[in-house]
Amino acid sequence: MNTGNATRGPLLVTAGGKDHTVPAAVSTATVKQYDKSAAVTDLEEFPGRGHSLTIDSGWREVADAVLAWLQQHSL
Repeated sequence: MNTGNATRGPLLVTAGGKDHTVPAAVSTATVKQYDKSAAVTDLEEFPGRGHSLTIDSGWREVADAVLAWLQQHSL
């Protein structure tokens, strides 16, 4: 993958603060790999949440946050 690609679309990485499958530290490290790109790269961490952000209870909070981010970064 070309993490320096400045022409790609915006990227949102989501993380659960209590995710043991893909810990938040891994998501944070992933976002840091994109530092050289001028394209938008954001991280949204949901503290107290596990790996199944979109199917566990509280999924609406995740959906609302992602939708707001999409609206903010729509092209």
